[in-house]
Amino acid sequence: MNLDPNKNYLTNSLANIQQFVSSAADELRHIVYKSKYGYGSAAGPAVKNIAELRTAPEAFVASAVGDVLTDQSRKEIWKYTNIPRMAGEIGKAVSSAAGMDPVTGAVLTIGAPAVLLGLSGRTGPLSQGMRPKGYKAVAPTSKEKDPTGRTPQSIPLEIALRYGLGQTSQILPYQEFKKERPDVAPSTYTQYRRYEHSKPEPGKLIGIDPEGQSFTTIGGLVRGSAKGLNDPEIRLKGMPVTLSGALGTAAGLGAASAAYAALPIKTKYARSSIDLSRSGPTTNPITGQVQTGAARTYSPSSLTTAGIAAIGLGTAAAVGAATKKVLQKAAENRIKKDNPVEYLKQRHGSLEQASSALGLPQAQSWQQLIPYVK
Repeated sequence: MNLDPNKNYLTNSLANIQQFVSSAADELRHIVYKSKYGYGSAAGPAVKNIAELRTAPEAFVASAVGDVLTDQSRKEIWKYTNIPRMAGEIGKAVSSAAGMDPVTGAVLTIGAPAVLLGLSGRTGPLSQGMRPKGYKAVAPTSKEKDPTGRTPQSIPLEIALRYGLGQTSQILPYQEFKKERPDVAPSTYTQYRRYEHSKPEPGKLIGIDPEGQSFTTIGGLVRGSAKGLNDPEIRLKGMPVTLSGALGTAAGLGAASAAYAALPIKTKYARSSIDLSRSGPTTNPITGQVQTGAARTYSPSSLTTAGIAAIGLGTAAAVGAATKKVLQKAAENRIKKDNPVEYLKQRHGSLEQASSALGLPQAQSWQQLIPYVK
């Protein structure tokens, strides 16, 4: 019989475990907080505290539990798997690097995802309720009024569903789709539909389609196509980013940043206001003089901010359109080479129209026209 409790390893172990759990619980109560945005953890994602596993294991356990309770890791993951959020973060980083005032920076931050999604064909014009060309409405009107499903019940409702709730809609059948996207060949449309719903074979993490020049990862999390709808694209969680959209957005952000940097200092700091929440010496950016007392903040006028936004938007639209035009021409040349009959049908419609356009009114078949396709 062991009369010395110090040598009772089972008792000591249980006591140590209880002390460890108590310390971890106290640390958890210390790091978890509530704000108007919900619950958070001052320790952040647990992976950032992995070094504490050896030096302060109870602190690491507390951060891990706090991570689960407050979704710290998932918030970080979602931040880098959400296309609009990622574009907004890039816009914020560019505006911060350029030293933009808060209002102009906010315009750039909210504008980056809007431009990217617009140039990538994810959203359309406001006049169509943000419905992209070739797609149905999210909330279509009755089939009696429009059997295609293209017309929305109302423009404000369509905008609210798409912009506010992030709703998407189905692509139209090709006969209706080509009325708004005549640049897309039937074979390109068919391959794109197959690519949209492709998944790797069971047991594989990645699936590759050499014919369609596309790939997809497990569960369709990430997809990519070298063709797309005449425009190479990457899809992350179903959200497409096209090459023309990415290049246009990048060019727009670069142009806005360069334009802001080139502003004369008196224009860049055209307005000022007193910030009573801070005190101490501040420097006047126009005169360079040190001021004491309440802090004074300086920012461009609304007209200047609008001008910066216009420069960025105009550049993005121009670069995106030019890139898309080059890619569409390349797709047209590819179809012309690989399937000249499809090219003729897409371009001219009927055999009679194609024959007349090529100067062969007596042609009896599509094959007779192939040698004249240039």
